[in-house]
Amino acid sequence: MKQIKVLFFSVLFLPLTITANSVDEIRIDLDSVLLKKLKKKYSFYKRKGLNKKTIIYADSILNLLKKGKENQELALAYNRVGYLHYRNKAYDKAYKNYEESKAVYKKLNDSLNVASRLLALAKLESNFDLFLKSDSTAIEVLKYSNNNPKFNEIECSTYNCLGINSRKQRVYNQAIDYYNQAIQITNDSLKRVRYIANKAVVYKYEKNYKEAVKIYEELIKNKFFDEIDLKLKFKILDNYTYTKYLLGQEINTRDFFKVQRLKDSIKDYEGLITNYSYISDYFYNKNSDKSLFYAQKMYDLSRERERPNDRIEAIDKLIKLVKGNEIRKYAIERSYLKDSIIDARRKSRNKLVKTIYNFDLLKEQKLKAEIKTEQQKSQKQLLGFAVILTVLSSLVYFFYKREKTKKEKAIEVYNTETRLSKKIHDELANDVYAVMNTLQNKAETDTKLLARVEKIYAQTRDISHENSPVLTGEHFENFLKQLFIDFTNDTCKVIHKGLKEVIVNELPKEKQIVLYRVLRELLVNMKKHSEASLVLITFSLSKKMLSVVYQDNGNGVKSLSIKSGLQNMETRIKSVGGIITFESKQEKGFQAKFHFKK
Repeated sequence: MKQIKVLFFSVLFLPLTITANSVDEIRIDLDSVLLKKLKKKYSFYKRKGLNKKTIIYADSILNLLKKGKENQELALAYNRVGYLHYRNKAYDKAYKNYEESKAVYKKLNDSLNVASRLLALAKLESNFDLFLKSDSTAIEVLKYSNNNPKFNEIECSTYNCLGINSRKQRVYNQAIDYYNQAIQITNDSLKRVRYIANKAVVYKYEKNYKEAVKIYEELIKNKFFDEIDLKLKFKILDNYTYTKYLLGQEINTRDFFKVQRLKDSIKDYEGLITNYSYISDYFYNKNSDKSLFYAQKMYDLSRERERPNDRIEAIDKLIKLVKGNEIRKYAIERSYLKDSIIDARRKSRNKLVKTIYNFDLLKEQKLKAEIKTEQQKSQKQLLGFAVILTVLSSLVYFFYKREKTKKEKAIEVYNTETRLSKKIHDELANDVYAVMNTLQNKAETDTKLLARVEKIYAQTRDISHENSPVLTGEHFENFLKQLFIDFTNDTCKVIHKGLKEVIVNELPKEKQIVLYRVLRELLVNMKKHSEASLVLITFSLSKKMLSVVYQDNGNGVKSLSIKSGLQNMETRIKSVGGIITFESKQEKGFQAKFHFKK
């Protein structure tokens, strides 16, 4: 307490500039000090066996841990409180804390401890004859264990619990099957003895005394018999003698009295009550005074140890053995006691059922909330997906439309150029040619005029050729090669490199047209202006990007300006989403580079 006071006043006089993190750290320190103190007190009262005080401090530890994170320590604290309430016969509180412990372990993905808590719940449900619920919980344990070696002890105990449930419901064959399962899979030889003994009890209830005696004899000869828990050992010996008596075999009464002394030596009061019952039954037809004596001892001890069911059984024996007014006295006591037991058990059972119902209801509500949250989440995701899909669709449509428009424009330009070319060739060029023929046939013709007309004809023809139809598709590569051949002569050689590798035949129609037109314009410009003797055209492909480099060794220019011819090329390349650049220096030739997606 002194340490807590020091920490309290230290916090009280801290500077006002203290940070939020510092406050949290101080709170954690205070909680840590308090937790240590509470644990110390809990251990002290537990050693002293003071249950109420032990529960108070276990609850205090739990409440303090609830303020922190959900961890192993919190789950263990819930289980500890549950066990203490079970010991104190507050079964509804025990159940509640076992459930809380299980829930924390579940969040921590600790399946071993989840299964362990479920088994504790199944046993509690079984104690109050909630057999369907207990069986359901036990089966859930088996789903967690799934024959995993780590779960062996829990799995065997679960089959044992299912066996007890079946035996209490008098479904004896099923009980034996469950015990056999536990016997078969257990890795613990001492536990196997317990399960075999439980199986013998079932045969006793079934009145198959011969089979029960056989099992008890085998157990007593078992090499592990002397190593088992003394309470179980003495119980087996007592049951063995009593079952032999029920079978009609001769027994030695000293066997009963020997076990009685052994049970008394370890203060096994429950076992002593059973022993008194067996001896009273044995002497019932042989010596009524001895039978009455042990029935009375059974009654006295069960009353002293507050075991009302055993007390009623003892009263039933006494009513058969006493005389006169005592019969009425015991009958009244039995009736009152039976009503009290039924009432108390009903209240305890109702509390437990209410606790179970509340937890099941809470689970259902949580499940509904989770489903609703998931549905809302799914709806939001669906809405988000729809928005994204709409945006993406719009973008795809936009780019598709843009590309389609570009293609349509390129085709339209091509068609216009082709139409003009044909018209120039069919009409204008023919008319100019007719005028030239007329001038040539006249006796006196102005030579300058004739030269001018010839120049006009040449220009008209060039325009017609520049805009003539392009052969696209699978023959485009050969058509392009023919272009290079057309511009190769004695004074200039046109060389191409990498054309075959880039597979220009696979290009879309509009891109084939642009490629052809641009290269033709470059070659026409070379022929008109550069006086080049060598032209190199290099094709390459990288990441679906077609690149073309045009180089000649012509005159070049001092300063390069983008005029109509170069602008046309730039416009054409841009129409297919490409880029073109030009470089030229006087006496160092001309260079053009362009690329676009294949």
